[in-house]
Amino acid sequence: MKVKSRDLIFIAIVILVVGGLGWLSTRNKAKVMLPTPPEHLTAKLRDECLKCHLPEKLAEMELQHKHPIKWRDNRVECTRCHKPPREATALNLNTRQINKLATLRRRAN
Repeated sequence: MKVKSRDLIFIAIVILVVGGLGWLSTRNKAKVMLPTPPEHLTAKLRDECLKCHLPEKLAEMELQHKHPIKWRDNRVECTRCHKPPREATALNLNTRQINKLATLRRRAN
């Protein structure tokens, strides 16, 4: 079987489309919560997030196309897109232990 030039062009186009879709799927992913504020290690509910992350700031980011409109829906939890820090899930600590760990981390820096 001889490979024709049109077959090679088709293969190149398929590779470009699949590669392009793969690249696009990695863009604009929600950021993982940083462990620096100890509240991120224990936050589970939307209301806990909105204590610090003010709705006005989220609305401003929404206008700049940096945050989707989903946050306005009370049924959507922030942790649906923003994953908790590895320390929160790996250690499975209670609040007192987390605060102690955060204090030690601040002293080290």
